[in-house]
Amino acid sequence: MSTVTDEIKARVDLVELIGRVVQLKRVGGSYKGLCPFHTEKTPSFYVRPQTGTYHCFGCGKHGSAFDWLMEREHLEFGEALRQLAQITGVAVPEHRKPDEDEHVRRLYSILERTQTYYAAVLWGTAGERARAYMQGRGFSDETLKTFGIGYALRAGGLQTYLQQDGFSEQELQAAGVIGIADDGRPYDFFRERVLFPIRDTQGRTIAFGGRSLEDGVTPKYLNTRDTLLFHKQETLFALDLARRPMAQERQVVIVEGYMDAAVAHQHGFRNVVATLGTAMTPRHMSLLRRHVDEIVLALDPDAAGAAAVDRLVPLALETFGDDITTVLGRTRREQRRVYRRDMALRVLVLPDGQDPDELIRRDPNAWTSLVRQATPVIDFVLERLAQRHDLTTAVGKAAAASDVVQVLAGIANPIEQDHYAGVAAGKLKVEPETLLRLLRRTRRNVPAQQPPEPQRVQPEGNAHDEYLLALVIRARLMNVPEAPAVDEELEFVLPENRAVYRSLGGSTPVELQPYVDRANRYLEDVERLAPHRIAEEIERTRDAIRTWLLEAKRRELNALLRDGADESEVAQLLDQTARQLPP
Repeated sequence: MSTVTDEIKARVDLVELIGRVVQLKRVGGSYKGLCPFHTEKTPSFYVRPQTGTYHCFGCGKHGSAFDWLMEREHLEFGEALRQLAQITGVAVPEHRKPDEDEHVRRLYSILERTQTYYAAVLWGTAGERARAYMQGRGFSDETLKTFGIGYALRAGGLQTYLQQDGFSEQELQAAGVIGIADDGRPYDFFRERVLFPIRDTQGRTIAFGGRSLEDGVTPKYLNTRDTLLFHKQETLFALDLARRPMAQERQVVIVEGYMDAAVAHQHGFRNVVATLGTAMTPRHMSLLRRHVDEIVLALDPDAAGAAAVDRLVPLALETFGDDITTVLGRTRREQRRVYRRDMALRVLVLPDGQDPDELIRRDPNAWTSLVRQATPVIDFVLERLAQRHDLTTAVGKAAAASDVVQVLAGIANPIEQDHYAGVAAGKLKVEPETLLRLLRRTRRNVPAQQPPEPQRVQPEGNAHDEYLLALVIRARLMNVPEAPAVDEELEFVLPENRAVYRSLGGSTPVELQPYVDRANRYLEDVERLAPHRIAEEIERTRDAIRTWLLEAKRRELNALLRDGADESEVAQLLDQTARQLPP
């Protein structure tokens, strides 16, 4: 079944697209140049217009036009889809009803006009007090304009301004810019507050965060309530500005307030984002996973106490989830496990009484040092066992051991696992083997006897992608504990399916719905599987996809050889690929 992505791939001129930033030289039927993803002196980056793919044999980066834009421009799949659709003239079908699409368009328009209105107030005579306040907090005019910061007057006025443009009271309420009082009268939601526009990754305003000018006013910070466009637990402030810098540095620093994030950007720390009055969530982690290798979470001393462990353990498990990857060998015996850390989570504890913006303004070098010296999350958790549990009692030790085992279970590397088991055992005054025995016990899960399962249609080629997605969706719905982690970069052939996988657990963007539907074709077969068989099928399908990718790589190399590429170079790469393929 042909899809929009298939049509775009068929139409796009990949040589022209990549040639905008890479100097390409024709070699037979292919094009060769220096890889833009890593430093090299001898070109190992090939573009094959016949297949619509690129591949670097130096760093391994490969893919289609979608992968190119997502990797090079740090775009989400939907953004790459829209950009390529515009380039190729392919129409992207809308999966909302026309009236729903118009409603969303009007909500965006309301929020953009609201931002313009409040910014105009800030820079007008009525905003002098707010400007003086922000300048006193160290904000430059350039930063105020970069972030689109505005000011809401006590007297209001926004509702009248927007209704003059033809927007209804119901629309303003749906956008979150007005509220309804107990007596039924509408009012401007923000009053006498400095306003920070909250934007999506495309830079569109979706909400606002307001900071009161008086410290005694409660709440000090006020965010737009959740709306159709804005979900607080899925949004990070300044992510639109930080996305490129953090992808370049492979690190993001997370602070708790928009003031902190804006000051950090002003002082050159452009890989900083902020949560919006909520703790970090696994959904936040999934937003960041593709862009960074390391997350540094900045906590004030009060938030870094024993209660922080409750929040950090689930986040730690999120970062450990993809650490282990199977690499195929020539025989089953030669298969091996490679331990890789997709993301490391570290904790930065701020000095007493200092917010990040104060620290950065006073001593930027101190901030740099604190980020560099941030504590790995597992060390942070272990250091706080005594704060969380009474380690002088058997009950307290048992509860602490349960915490430790939960974190140890997420560490794939056995050397690291043994190390941290030893550290924790020392704190609990027990033998390391005791903790490892508990760990083995929690992993032991013998499935009950199941009746024979019906025959299933086995996917072929790229369809393995949809089948794997269906398995993962079912495993999450059934909470299958032994389901193996999936490495999205190595185990999905198509970028749209990688994007669907990343969106699981949150709201699925509308442009991904057709690909979810495509995976749902396999759900009927998958629903017949017992939980332990789902885990086995995920493992089998992962292996099948890896084999498919490796064989595709071998075909690419043979094609390059026919195109006149350097024979010795290709022969070496063919040998490497052959050693990874199963017999």
